[in-house]
Amino acid sequence: MANEIIPRNASLFDMTPFDFLGNAGRSFFDGFKENLVKTDIFETEAAYNVEAELPGIPKENIHIDYSKGVLTIEGAHQTESEATDDKGKVVRSERSYNSVKRQFLIDNVKEDEIKATYQDGILKVTLPKTEERLARKKTIPIE
Repeated sequence: MANEIIPRNASLFDMTPFDFLGNAGRSFFDGFKENLVKTDIFETEAAYNVEAELPGIPKENIHIDYSKGVLTIEGAHQTESEATDDKGKVVRSERSYNSVKRQFLIDNVKEDEIKATYQDGILKVTLPKTEERLARKKTIPIE
């Protein structure tokens, strides 16, 4: 993004109202894309199946929590790199830390039977349904 050439209008009078701020918000909102956990949720008759992409995050840095009908998935990844010259002098040293967090409202789950697996950067969480959901159906009359 830093090397991207963004065309600008040459004249103030040529701009449309939508161009007034130019691309000021683009860099602000582009940062959010990196922290999203791409997730698919599939519902079957017996369970909810959640598949979340967490590439590069070690299994020990992933935390899953289910409380009051909310499934929370959190992960963190830290990297460090260092480059030295021929004499062993540090030329470049970099560190980065990224964390992600997503929450989903998934109600009527058998909390004691939730299972999760993590393989090849894909987290799979199975949340078995309770029988309560079918029994709690309420018809709402229209006045």
